[in-house]
This record gives sequence, C-alpha cells and structure tokens, in this order.
Amino acid sequence: MMNPLEEQRPLAQLAIAGLIYLAVQFVDHTLGPVFAGILAGLAALCLPASIAILGLEGNILKASYPVAWASMVAGVGPLYLLVLAIIAGYALLIALAIKWELWLSVQIAIFMYCILSIFSVLGGVLYERRHELGLETWASPERTADLARAQDLRESDRQITAAYGQVRAGSHTEAWASLQTWLASRGHTPDDYRWLCERVASWSDHRYITRLTQEHVERLLAHQRTGEALDVVAHRLELDPDFRPKTPAATLAIARLAAAGGGVKRVARTLLKDFPTRYPSDPNIPAAAELAAQLEA
Repeated sequence: MMNPLEEQRPLAQLAIAGLIYLAVQFVDHTLGPVFAGILAGLAALCLPASIAILGLEGNILKASYPVAWASMVAGVGPLYLLVLAIIAGYALLIALAIKWELWLSVQIAIFMYCILSIFSVLGGVLYERRHELGLETWASPERTADLARAQDLRESDRQITAAYGQVRAGSHTEAWASLQTWLASRGHTPDDYRWLCERVASWSDHRYITRLTQEHVERLLAHQRTGEALDVVAHRLELDPDFRPKTPAATLAIARLAAAGGGVKRVARTLLKDFPTRYPSDPNIPAAAELAAQLEA
C-alpha cells in the first residue's frame, strides 16, 4: 500500500474519489447545493463498499459502479453499520488530535493507524460475511476442519482396507487386532463403531459385523443412547434374525425398550423367544419370561 509502483489499488481508489468529487461538482452546478450535498453524503457512506470491492477484485470499473456498492452493502448487512461507526470514531479521534495540536509525528502516526485499521476492519467484516458474499477463502476454520476430516477419512479407509486384506488372507486374528487398534486410537466412541459397522457389513465373513454390532450396542447403552441402541439391534435383526446383543443384561435391556415402544414389540419377542436357551444359567431368565408373557397377553 505504501509503494505505488508495487500496488496501484490505493491510486485507483484516489482516482475513484476524484470521480466522485467531479460528479458532486457537476450536480452542484446543475441541480444546486442541496442535491450535491445528498450525493456527497451517499457517496461518503458507500466509499467503504467501494474500497472493499477494489480490495477484493482490483477492478476499478466495478469499484466505481454504484450498483456494485449497493450489492456489497447488502451482502455485508448490519456489519456495514459497524464499519461506518468505527470510521466516525476515527474521524473524531483525528479531529481531536488536530485540535490538541499534538506533535506532527504523533498526528501522522494516529492518521496512519486509523487508515490501516479501517482496512483491517473491512477485511474482517468481509471474512465474517464470506458465505453471504460468495467468497472463497484461502484459510478458514470450516475449511481447515473439512480438510482434517477428509484426511482422517482417507487414513481410516486405508487401515480398514488393510484389515479386509488380512481377512481375505485368512489372518483373522491380525484383522480383528487391526480393527481394535483403530477403535482404541479413537477412544472406542459409538460413532466410530457405527462407521466401522457400515464398512464391514459387506464383508463375506459375517462374524465381524456381528461382533462389532454387539460392541456398538454395548457402547450406546453405556452412553445412555438407548434409542440408538434399539435402532441398531432392530436393523441388525432384519438382516440376521439370529443376532443377539453381547450379554444377557444387554439383551433384556433392549427387549424392555422394544416392549415399551410402539411398532418394535416384534424385536422384543425375537430377543426373548430363546433367552433361556442362549443363557441357561442367567439370573435374568425369570424377568425375561415375565416380559415375554406380558407381550403375549
């Protein structure tokens, strides 16, 4: 900005200000000072929008176009009033600096700070309203997060694909260890179990999806996400009627949830019909039998 040979946009902005001045003078001579004052006021209010357009695109013609100013003001929205308020505050500061007759070097420093700060504020406002203005940013929290998620997904896909290769080679112990290592590295979260179950559902060996679904249900119950646990079991039973949760306690808990909810009592009946056979010495057999009797009543 300080080197006109390297950066011409400040000179372009000066040229735009000159055009505005000529337009105001023309209106003053043709329509009178009232209309000239109105035009000057409107131009002053829209000057930050012109600066923003020129800063973004470097197009002096577009930065001189009043319709583009109006579009920029509409895109920035209420934050444009903040920019105007800051400019007004800086104008007051400059006026006080002149009135107090501070050292010339201090006055110049204040003037430069105010001007550069206005550009900084405009940049911040444009960044905050980037979505409304349709701007692509070089770096943003959302973009950084998206890139991190994409990288994480690629790495996870690579690890799970490697585990599937071990399954096809018959190395089931190593494959299961790889899956457990991946889950442990991410804290065994229910969402990671859900993602992994979606990936292994198409594997030819159904033991993996069965065991992972059992652990997924256990995690959901531990996190009090009972509705999701019921949905997972119901979905799995549609594909594999022989599926059961990992423990008798989890099986009974899901059955109770299904019995209490409309439309899924069939899930409870499926889970309870062979409860004594699957868990012959479990102390929950009487409770399971009582619930099964209630469902048949």
